[in-house]
Amino acid sequence: MQNSFFKFGALLVLSVSMLGLSKPGTYSVVTVENGASIKGSATLKGDVPAEQKIAISKDNDICGTGSRGVQWVVTSKGGNGLQNVAVYFEKMTQGKAWAKPEGGYKMNQEGCRFMPAFSAVPKGENLTILNSDPTLHNIHTYEMIGRGRRTMFNVGQPEKGFEFTKPMRTRRGNTVKVECDAHNFMHAWIFVPDNPYYALVDENGGFQIGDIPAGSYKVKAWHPTLGVKESEITLKAGQAATLNFDF
Repeated sequence: MQNSFFKFGALLVLSVSMLGLSKPGTYSVVTVENGASIKGSATLKGDVPAEQKIAISKDNDICGTGSRGVQWVVTSKGGNGLQNVAVYFEKMTQGKAWAKPEGGYKMNQEGCRFMPAFSAVPKGENLTILNSDPTLHNIHTYEMIGRGRRTMFNVGQPEKGFEFTKPMRTRRGNTVKVECDAHNFMHAWIFVPDNPYYALVDENGGFQIGDIPAGSYKVKAWHPTLGVKESEITLKAGQAATLNFDF
């Protein structure tokens, strides 16, 4: 009886695996013919808040003097286009292939600044972080989960030229805060998409996403300090639609 139970369980697991149900939330690459597209912008309604000032208290010959302004609410020059926004389709299970940058995903530290300070690294992909400063940096990354946060990796880089690579493996969220434990004025954000239907807005707050299969979707726009805006859209094959987000 016991052996029969285990055989039944093994067959059940095998059947579920063959159906592709063993890994919920995975993304499959398929051919997208006559795909739809969306374009739009993220805008700020209201005034830009005052930036946070943090004193540069160490390594002044490398990091500079005085204070460092930390400000994520940045608008386009002479306009209200909002920067530092990631626009993405939620719960996409299949579609176009990922577009990986040549050389992979990288972050540098130079002049005690993270470069880029706002970026995207797909879930599971490796991120290579380089220290270009002749001083110690200690990279501490946090997966943001609601109002809480979970340490992902915490690595010291004691000298110039020190480089390491870690995978971006978030568990529940898709946003990561990056800090330096040696310099409290160093900050960056990473958006971690689980499908290739996403875009980081340009300096004017604009974005465009293409090769979208026809269907109904929930599209979200995330800003590190202003939160998330969302919209629902139904796209027909070949349709070019516009979608804007106001913060």
